[in-house]
Amino acid sequence: MSILNRTMDAARTPRLWAVLLATGLMGCVFFESLGGEKPFAFSHKLHVEEQGLECAACHGAWETSEEPGLPSPRQCALCHDDGDAEKPAERKVATLFEGKNYRAARFTALGEEVIFSHRSHAGRAQDCAACHAAVAENEVPGPELALTMDSCTSCHEKSQTASDCATCHTAIRAERAPATHGAAWKKSHGPDVRAQREGTANRCDLCHTQSSCTACHQTEQPDSHGPFWRRRGHGISAAMDRASCSTCHPASSCDSCHRETEPLSHNGGFGSPVNNHCIGCHEPLAEEGCATCHGATPSHAQATPKPPGHLPSMNCRMCHGNGQPLPHFDNGGDCNACHL
Repeated sequence: MSILNRTMDAARTPRLWAVLLATGLMGCVFFESLGGEKPFAFSHKLHVEEQGLECAACHGAWETSEEPGLPSPRQCALCHDDGDAEKPAERKVATLFEGKNYRAARFTALGEEVIFSHRSHAGRAQDCAACHAAVAENEVPGPELALTMDSCTSCHEKSQTASDCATCHTAIRAERAPATHGAAWKKSHGPDVRAQREGTANRCDLCHTQSSCTACHQTEQPDSHGPFWRRRGHGISAAMDRASCSTCHPASSCDSCHRETEPLSHNGGFGSPVNNHCIGCHEPLAEEGCATCHGATPSHAQATPKPPGHLPSMNCRMCHGNGQPLPHFDNGGDCNACHL
């Protein structure tokens, strides 16, 4: 506490306040410069929209090669030699190259597994925007420039081009399980499916329809369906995720099973004559009406009439339920409402 007190006392001096204020201002200027300055990266928007360059000016092999090609230092130098003369080294276009190779990240690059010919696609479309619509407005290249499998397959469907796995992939086939489908896949695929992760490697619908999942789960029970789960655990599971159960079990199967098999809570004191079952569901009371549980019970207006000599002013509970048998649960109401 003594160190803290001395520090607080020192902070009250004008000299220290001046130092803290100057440091704070310098920090604000520093962070403002970090946030206000754009990162040094290639801007398609600057070159395409503002400078009016065609795609072919930088990607010279787009129509004749399997790869569209990337700009060379010589191509960039035609425009940048004069403009870069006054810039620091880290802001010059040469920073984007390693020798003659363009070293910036290529987010549109495809893996070795994918078969793709830029020449054959360019010959059909003759318009870069058909596949690269987001490029013209892009300022910093990022993952959003990468083409998705859905965009390829939708285009193939419109042009009636073959779109089976062998058309675009060297090894992936619909009848061949992916590398992820190893020994543990049978146990782990459920959480992976529900996670709905992005990326084609996690998309089950590419090979499996919903009916195939249902057909499999109806013939092979999940590992969770053990003896304890059947007797005690399935009710909690159904309450938490009823949709998962409905894959195999329609509502009618639950009703038919529970009509034949009483829950474990239905022990000796559950029904007559103790009738503890009411407080099992209605404590605390949500509804007090008899129809809450006895919807199909005949009208209580047909109740047995009071014997001769039994007046409405009598206290029925002095005898019935206190020595004399009571044929039903005593709900605390007025007996004369049913027994006229």
